[in-house]
Amino acid sequence: MAFLLLWIAVPSPSRGEEAAEITQQCEMIPASAKKKFRQCLDGSYKTFWQSNGGAGAAIIVNVPAGEYASGVWIQWYDHPHAFSLQVQDFDGNWVEYAHSDGVFLSDYLSLPELTTSFRIANASGVSSPLSIAELHIYGLGNRPAAVQVWKAPAEKADLMIIAAHPDDEILWFGGMMPTYAGQRKKTVQVGVLVPSLPRRRLELLDGLWTCGVTNYPVLGYFRDTFSLSLKDQYSRWDKKGVYKLVTAWIRRFKPDVLATHDLQGEYGHGAHRVCADAVIHCLDDAANQKKYPDSAKEYGVWNVPKCYLHLYEENTLDLDWRVPLPWFDGKTGFEIAEEAFRCHVSQQHTDYVVEDFGPYDNSLFGLYRSLIGPDILKNDLFENLE
Repeated sequence: MAFLLLWIAVPSPSRGEEAAEITQQCEMIPASAKKKFRQCLDGSYKTFWQSNGGAGAAIIVNVPAGEYASGVWIQWYDHPHAFSLQVQDFDGNWVEYAHSDGVFLSDYLSLPELTTSFRIANASGVSSPLSIAELHIYGLGNRPAAVQVWKAPAEKADLMIIAAHPDDEILWFGGMMPTYAGQRKKTVQVGVLVPSLPRRRLELLDGLWTCGVTNYPVLGYFRDTFSLSLKDQYSRWDKKGVYKLVTAWIRRFKPDVLATHDLQGEYGHGAHRVCADAVIHCLDDAANQKKYPDSAKEYGVWNVPKCYLHLYEENTLDLDWRVPLPWFDGKTGFEIAEEAFRCHVSQQHTDYVVEDFGPYDNSLFGLYRSLIGPDILKNDLFENLE
């Protein structure tokens, strides 16, 4: 592209260090809805900026003097959005440098070397408004570790965690994700039945990324309701629909190890009870070609080798989340889980805390079913698999 020739001769600042965020120093010129634009720069997922559609879905960004932009991180408020990063050619026309297909709520794209001005706009063929919860611009340097670059949901999972709500994957599973995804580099796939509010979905992504999970989670479609019994929760949700979805997830991700909630719902929550009930029911359904033939045709069938339930009182193992993890600079899985729960900002006013002790100890799991023999050492979810 011709515009690159303008920059090749310019000395490049050192790229050995982590890039600093320069968002607040940049000049931002939205093409529409200018009065509310600061709502995507305020550090809160509760607020968002929405542009007009079509040509109005664009933001010109001018980098402050002496700075260069290396990348853009967009956290979409509700629905992912296909977008384009554009720079100007010699004639002043905006031309596309990079684009995203808009698959994930959290999306990062790199910019050309030594960019001082660029535009965020709809991708070709897209006319819907931009709806941005938070926009981040980074200066020259390496992409910060906290900036999320998601991989697609797993083709084949080593470990799958099925939880009821965003934050349950931290509260009730503790150091499981830091230990297995972050430290041991297992492919960990998370599925959450209740998508909840837009801000909680972004909090979910922040928490997973903090734990070292890099495969994008999958979300169910069940509404967020509270009950204290399995029967009552199934009266609010379609039982067959839950079984159908969980069966499809098992078949799709083919986990070697599957972990889910306590059969009693930890403190009794009906949605947690449904999670556990559905998983133990769907272990057989997922392996049965005649059950839910659509997902059997799409993904094939799968017989899960090992399934663990939180607080299950048979075949128990006590996982130690207090072991220092080199991948996290010596922090323990428990400490990382605490950090991840703090990512769930909307839940910090509640009484929930990360605990690997007491009645809801998130390090206590029982082997509900194994196709490869009993655990003997009882200190590793992957015993007999490695």
